[in-house]
Amino acid sequence: MSIPQTPSSLTVPALRHRSYFIHEGDVTIRVENYFFRVHKYFLTRESAYFRLRLAASPVPGHDLPGSSEANPLVLDEATSDAFACFLWVFYNPKYSIYAATPDQWSCILELAQKWGFKDVEKLCIRELEKLDLSPVDRIQIYQRFKLDDTLLLDCFETLTTRDEPIDFEEGAKLGLKTSLHIARAREFSRSPDTGGPRSPAVQLKSPDLRLLISNIFQLPSAGPFTAPVNDSNKVDRASALPAVNGPYDTVKTRSSLAEQLQLRRSPTIN
Repeated sequence: MSIPQTPSSLTVPALRHRSYFIHEGDVTIRVENYFFRVHKYFLTRESAYFRLRLAASPVPGHDLPGSSEANPLVLDEATSDAFACFLWVFYNPKYSIYAATPDQWSCILELAQKWGFKDVEKLCIRELEKLDLSPVDRIQIYQRFKLDDTLLLDCFETLTTRDEPIDFEEGAKLGLKTSLHIARAREFSRSPDTGGPRSPAVQLKSPDLRLLISNIFQLPSAGPFTAPVNDSNKVDRASALPAVNGPYDTVKTRSSLAEQLQLRRSPTIN
């Protein structure tokens, strides 16, 4: 799910975003036809992009960008729904419990990478790791955002050892290179060392199987994944996370605590 480039038109009247126009905020941002007013601190503490965009005006006597609705900081590289999803990370009301869909996390991750929010990117990875995605969907998301391939070793192993080969739809999601690597791993893991007909069952056992897969995908030796630790204890108020349309209809989580949470959906913006 890519976030389209949306040219802004300042001649079109804009509305205050119902969730993220916070009167106590200190920077006004226009995305499409919506004004957002938030706390500049969250944007500038981590992102060199926003530090540059919100720097002092080079023209003496001119207002700083983002100082008001008459002089907003204009973001053309995101949709209003995508930006609202991104802001939800900072204004989450659930005290470090982040319940969102794969598409919402992908949306947040795309903007985090675009704008240089490294800690937000780590949060996205940590939360994606909790979701019960299919191996193919997880590989598609992680490779799209060029995340660490060692996080995908279990997915590669599952696709290697299952009885069914990669089908056409899965191959379209995985891409040619990954599909060929999996086909190669499936072939080598079922081929006896002494020659003869190929076995329908995998002949290798772990750790030999994982070593084979690591070699085929050129992965470094790696132990179990340890999610990044969030060293921030700052929690702020928030509104509901906007829905983001995408191919994933349901969300399951690996965390028993998160399984008990119901995702909140906000109404369509009018």
